[in-house]
Amino acid sequence: MEKQKTEHKAEQKTFFNNNRFVCALVIITLSTLVLGASAGILIANLSGNGSGDGRNKTAGGGLFSNEPKVEIKASETKNIQYEKFDNGLVSMQIPKGWKVQTNVNVLTYTIYAYDPSHTERMIFANLKSEGFNKSKDAQDWWNRYYPDAAFARMPIISPQTTEAFFKIYPQTHNLRANEADPLVNFIPNYTNFSVIQNLGKTILGGDLLRATYQLNNKKIQGLFTGLVSNTGSINQTKNIFDILGSQGTVDVWPLTVYDIFFFTAADDEFNDWQKILDKCIGTIEYSKEFMSQHAKALQNQSDLTKTLSKNASDISDGIMDSWNKRQTSYDITSQKQSDATLGYERVKDTETGEIYRATNGFMDSYNGTRYQSVSDNDYTKGIDGYINLK
Repeated sequence: MEKQKTEHKAEQKTFFNNNRFVCALVIITLSTLVLGASAGILIANLSGNGSGDGRNKTAGGGLFSNEPKVEIKASETKNIQYEKFDNGLVSMQIPKGWKVQTNVNVLTYTIYAYDPSHTERMIFANLKSEGFNKSKDAQDWWNRYYPDAAFARMPIISPQTTEAFFKIYPQTHNLRANEADPLVNFIPNYTNFSVIQNLGKTILGGDLLRATYQLNNKKIQGLFTGLVSNTGSINQTKNIFDILGSQGTVDVWPLTVYDIFFFTAADDEFNDWQKILDKCIGTIEYSKEFMSQHAKALQNQSDLTKTLSKNASDISDGIMDSWNKRQTSYDITSQKQSDATLGYERVKDTETGEIYRATNGFMDSYNGTRYQSVSDNDYTKGIDGYINLK
């Protein structure tokens, strides 16, 4: 019996010792996890991975980091908020703070959306514009015999291409300024329209042009499309007193341009804004009331506009697809020139892939490894913001 008691006490002692060991092991393990997590948080904070509100942030410069501390200001396009425009006839999403104007004629309906602080940032959508002359002979004929007619003042589209149309479009800017339909007041009175690249046909039929123009001493870049259509012919003798037509005839029936779309921004920031502007076009919707008024106004007239029969998102997707297939040589050259003029260089965050503009000399002063000078291909992308050493 005494032996059994002694063995029982030994077992109890062993049991308690084992339990104390297990408890100690658990406590040590939990303490290690807690301390490890706390250290991880501390190291993350001290190493300076970054802080900020999404628009401005600081990064680098932590206790355990060799990275210099930098300050980053996000690009304006990274924080765009949208709001809905709706006048009962048409609706669309626009950047918050933008303005929208429309005209009153449902056959030539125009949407002009723009940033009042930077009017070069704009979207223009027009169902059709008509009355353009086919030739100098036609224009001369109208001026000679009907000088007060609108056709006498309208410009010539020759050849009948999208590019030729946009070269002369501003000439209509003031032609109808005193008439009831304010359509042409929306048209930017630009000069020096120059095509960078023809990106091919859109689903609306016209060419999609990447081009620039000059407006108010600024170089503006955009994407432009419109379909020039010859809807008929009326041949008149060049001299109405020449009954036999021995002096020749001239076709005086005017041209119509359907489905005119273009959107623009300053040349050096168009790559930043292109997706935003294209996205807005993809949200355009014409109401049932508009469609009813449009059908009533047409009555027996023929109309070839495709805008109303196409989904706006399909138009937008087609434009984006063509943009993504563009030649990038212009991007590289123009962006480098812009940086040089404004005193910037570009750097790339090797951890995030983001592209920043930095004041010239940034890389000379920077002694870290996270940020590197960009390659030529990086100039084809928009910038994510601006970076400076703190």
